[in-house]
Amino acid sequence: MSTEDYLAETLQRLEHFYAQMDKSTGNLFFRNVGPYMQFRHETLTESLACYLKGIKTISTLNACIVLLRHGYAQEVGALCRMADDFCNEIFFLLQPQGENGNFSNDQVRFLENFYQEEFDKPADPLRSTQKRETVAVKRIHATFGKLAAGELNPSDAQELLRTTHQAFSGYVHGAYPHIMEMCGGNPPRYHVSGMLHTPRIEEWRGQLIGYVQRLIIASVFVARKLGVTDLEAPLRSLLEEFEKATGTEPVLKASDLLAKYKKKHAP
Repeated sequence: MSTEDYLAETLQRLEHFYAQMDKSTGNLFFRNVGPYMQFRHETLTESLACYLKGIKTISTLNACIVLLRHGYAQEVGALCRMADDFCNEIFFLLQPQGENGNFSNDQVRFLENFYQEEFDKPADPLRSTQKRETVAVKRIHATFGKLAAGELNPSDAQELLRTTHQAFSGYVHGAYPHIMEMCGGNPPRYHVSGMLHTPRIEEWRGQLIGYVQRLIIASVFVARKLGVTDLEAPLRSLLEEFEKATGTEPVLKASDLLAKYKKKHAP
């Protein structure tokens, strides 16, 4: 079985887990949203937001596999940036970060923005007035740093996320160094119809393995957040199976790995 086939199969198994979790997300109803009827949830919660971010990540990573099969490495990079954001947002909502066990202002604002309809006047988008007040990415990363405190220094965890976010943003915005990754061969040319049979494909296979692994980890917490505790053990089993099959079992603690990196790259 190819790496792409195995990743697709793993995502399909995750999809089945999410189908089981769906029973705990509350009632759906079909309502008028502007000129169209659309499904909406009866109760909008942080648990539902985590679940929907997981759903979106499965779809995004499935799209990555399709693109990789056809060699579109640059576009895989752009979607991986999206998947990175979705997983970070799941972790951001897992625990209240405010005083007295309450959600922080940033978490509250994030949820309000997430559930906000696109237009307050759906029949007349040009005269719609609302704006989205997004939560700064660094604040979302800071929350992850607190959650990872048992494994990493919070500032190191935040810096790792910042570096990844910045590096992958180049695929979204078309930065010069990222575009030049499309150039290769003898004589050199720009590969604008996919990059099959180039070293980029193997690089992105490795990246996708890491993203699917991260989604499985996040999904364990999504199940816990929804109170579907009977799915936690099967999801952890899937994670162990995936890490064994892909050779990604953690050998060292994250803090030890980072310490080795810092020592190696010390000025």
